[in-house]
Amino acid sequence: MKKEKIIETIFNEKALQFEYIESGLTNDNYIVTLNDRKVVLRIPRIENKGLFDYTLEAKVLEMIHPLNLEPNLIYYNKITGIKCSEYIENAETFNVKYITRAAKLIQTLHQAALKSGVRFDIKARFHQFKDRITDPLFDTTFAHHFIDDLVIENPVLCHNDIVEGNLLFTKNKDYLIDYEYAADNDPFFDIMSFITENDIVDPDLRNAFYEAYFGRLPNQKELNKLFQFEVVHHVLWCEWAMMMYNLHQKEIYKEIASLKFQRLNECIKK
Repeated sequence: MKKEKIIETIFNEKALQFEYIESGLTNDNYIVTLNDRKVVLRIPRIENKGLFDYTLEAKVLEMIHPLNLEPNLIYYNKITGIKCSEYIENAETFNVKYITRAAKLIQTLHQAALKSGVRFDIKARFHQFKDRITDPLFDTTFAHHFIDDLVIENPVLCHNDIVEGNLLFTKNKDYLIDYEYAADNDPFFDIMSFITENDIVDPDLRNAFYEAYFGRLPNQKELNKLFQFEVVHHVLWCEWAMMMYNLHQKEIYKEIASLKFQRLNECIKK
């Protein structure tokens, strides 16, 4: 269904304007101007069929509603994954000046200790991405054992995809948005999702995040665990980016795969 028809179906009126949001990597997202307000419309791309469980995402959105982490949800279709939410005026996506506030957002989700009943199966995701690749750009097999040896502890509902665009900051309130990948997982996965997806390599910035999240610096056992999750992230999302490049042939996915592979090698060498 075309975006114009979707908006007419939801609001019983025609949109005045559609503004494409360039940062979307798995969906087509638009800021939609209506007669009396603006909303954000998410339309999943057809090539991503089978990658997401939209019934689960709908359940997660209900679970986290009391936490007030997401903008007001206006419409959600459990079959198609089409979603429409309140537009947040004057919001900025993540940059390092918000590192402490980002830690508090992630901490809020984890401390709620919610459980969806569905595990974020890292190994299954890895094979799901890898098996769709017909022409790999890089060979990550030297680090696959980090995924095989991974132990998940104290699983709670996690976001699992804390990229720059999924963190919104305003003068009065902050948001952690888009729960397509959300499921039960080890909170350390989310911590390293934030660190790696935002390419935070500066030790001082990492420590600032850790102090805000833990209330202290990590001990050696925690550092070892964070290291393993860091490697896992680079492998997992390198495979994802290669899959997406094979599917879409867009340079952005090739760039992501290249950066993940570079960081993977740097991490292993350390």
